[in-house]
Amino acid sequence: MSYAHNIPMLKLKCKDAGFDCKFVAKGKTEDEIMQKAGEHAMKDHGIKPEDMTPEMKAKIKSHIHKSLF
Repeated sequence: MSYAHNIPMLKLKCKDAGFDCKFVAKGKTEDEIMQKAGEHAMKDHGIKPEDMTPEMKAKIKSHIHKSLF
């Protein structure tokens, strides 16, 4: 029997970061979440890499939470 669904994962909801968006990034590490969120922000919200300031990254990171999947 697999217990993978009880392993704590990390989750970031785009709407929690201030966007009217249903995207959810899931992963095992903050770096993985930030990579997925960055790709999503560029593709779906038109945010350029140079727009990702340290302040914006900190705000986004503050919305990453542990979750059971």
